[in-house]
Amino acid sequence: MSTVWSRLLGASWVLVAIAHGFVSVASRRTGKPLWWVDNNGFVGSVTPVVGAALIYLVMFVAFVVAIRRTPLAPLVSAAASILLAACAVADLSAAPGSAIVALATCGAAMLASLAALAGRAAH
Repeated sequence: MSTVWSRLLGASWVLVAIAHGFVSVASRRTGKPLWWVDNNGFVGSVTPVVGAALIYLVMFVAFVVAIRRTPLAPLVSAAASILLAACAVADLSAAPGSAIVALATCGAAMLASLAALAGRAAH
């Protein structure tokens, strides 16, 4: 992957992580938290710290793979955005507003992943 596309994809994941942070805080303030920041836990005994760590680990892996300029970076990035989208879909009934915003950020990450394919082919 070219250096420019690697940096663009990495920057995209930083922005997606920031956006997810804003969405998580907003979801708690509205009283309809996303499952990974809910004290009651959507998935059994998953605490907010563990849930957030899992979500941000996915984004961190996508970021690291992008910055390392591996040829599979766009594919790993696309897989990460699909995984995050699945988490957002799980919140559609409990926190629809926050889930839609989270889905939008996942869509942006997917578009960045597809665009990064150009950097893979050009390199």
